[in-house]
Amino acid sequence: MTITDTKWFVAYWRFIRRFSDWLERLGMLALVGMVITVLVDVVGSKGFNSPLPGSTEISSMLQVAAVSGGMAYAKIDGWHIRVDFMVERLPESVQGVLEILVSLMTLGFFVVGAVMSFENGLSLRQSGTETLLIGIPLYPFAFFISLFCAVMSLVIIGDIFGAIDKTRR
Repeated sequence: MTITDTKWFVAYWRFIRRFSDWLERLGMLALVGMVITVLVDVVGSKGFNSPLPGSTEISSMLQVAAVSGGMAYAKIDGWHIRVDFMVERLPESVQGVLEILVSLMTLGFFVVGAVMSFENGLSLRQSGTETLLIGIPLYPFAFFISLFCAVMSLVIIGDIFGAIDKTRR
């Protein structure tokens, strides 16, 4: 029996998939918010000579959620770029070992990203740092990035178990 067929792993993967789906929807809402912000800004500035104050700041903050929101879901669905033309020619067990090593390095990157973003959010909250024009607090966006990196780490852990199964076959 493989690890990925166990009851706990199936429940773990189902939870991660649902949570990633929810984060992706949050990212899509942020993308819609960016579109509406730009639309209001352009129509206001060209049609009424009154641009939306802080539209660049609003778009920038929404972009954090838009880009980060889909990361984990894209990884689950295989939308990330992989260069496999050399690895495909290796035996399946060697492919599994390489996949484990790459996944461990990627996991390290996202764990560090989650921790550093969280610490940055705490620092921004303590200092009260805001955007220049309209005063949007920056710390919630650092916490969002930390959350998205943590979820991505959980997805990568699932990939590691899958690679272990591939290596054991």
